[in-house]
Amino acid sequence: MYQLNSILENKAINKLIESFERSPMQLNKPHESDAEIIRLNDNTKLAITTDSISEEISTGLYDDPYLIGWMIVTVNMSDLAAVGASPIGILISEIIPKNFGDEKVKELQRGISDACRAYNTFVLGGDTNEGEKLVLTGTAIGIINKENPLTRIGCKTDDILFSSGKLGGGNAYAISKLISQTNSFSNYQPLARTNYNNGINKYASCCMDTSDGFISTVDQLMRLNNVGFEICSDWLNVIDDTAVKYVKNLSIPAWLLLAGQHGEFELIFTVPQDLKDSFLKESLQSGFEPVELGKVIPEKELKINIYGEMIPINTTLIRNLPTEAKGDIKHYLKVLLEYDFQLKNEPCLNFTSH
Repeated sequence: MYQLNSILENKAINKLIESFERSPMQLNKPHESDAEIIRLNDNTKLAITTDSISEEISTGLYDDPYLIGWMIVTVNMSDLAAVGASPIGILISEIIPKNFGDEKVKELQRGISDACRAYNTFVLGGDTNEGEKLVLTGTAIGIINKENPLTRIGCKTDDILFSSGKLGGGNAYAISKLISQTNSFSNYQPLARTNYNNGINKYASCCMDTSDGFISTVDQLMRLNNVGFEICSDWLNVIDDTAVKYVKNLSIPAWLLLAGQHGEFELIFTVPQDLKDSFLKESLQSGFEPVELGKVIPEKELKINIYGEMIPINTTLIRNLPTEAKGDIKHYLKVLLEYDFQLKNEPCLNFTSH
């Protein structure tokens, strides 16, 4: 496993689970898939995932009760989509402050209900408690009817890198809420790509969602598969047009929409070169328009054509920055802009640290 512990989050997770005994029924190893995969029998696997919304609420990133309800379902459904699982339902724990208010509670539940309808799934049960802060936790369950489930492992050199949709909207939204503190980019209500399961599940060699942003996603895939990625020269076309326009008005380089660590819950996946045409033909017939991002390369680095040349990006710096910034959003952006200045003016001095 290619220096997975160079990433502070990976290192912390490994330390937390080092004393746990792994279930003999579990097919995936730590970090290898967005959801945990449990073998029930030869043909059927259970996919289970759990995620909370806490920090997003306390920082003000999510302050609309309806969006919070929508997101607790979406973040979990996205994990199921990334392993090709069909959702059975979700369990939700809600810790609600006493002064939250009946109307806010109503909007919270409406967001949950609408999201479940969007994914054709159900709230199976859960738990409610009173606490000082609003915290929601979801545990989603799905079924995989495939001999070899889709995971983050399996891509090879020359595989084609795709996204299920355009990128950058999640980070544009985060900038509007946490940095510019305006509502000028407020159309954020991502949709987990559960409806694309069949095509991706059939053709993809690996898959992961962009819950932590694009660069964090491909960096993790790079480390797990001991490969690298080269992004196509027209990379600006893979970013959401409204997001590009938004950051341009703030004088923030558009490529940083790929670097920030708040995603739009698209699926990033690879397809073997010899299956590309069949995949695209079948996708077109089903109304799915995947976005081609680039290709898998043998060098263990992420290369993007920024400022006129193909530059290897320091993905370790980008992934570890949120932890090192300790919640200081202004410092976080300052370091990213300083790194961009280095790429623009002295690209030959750029380095990757794995």
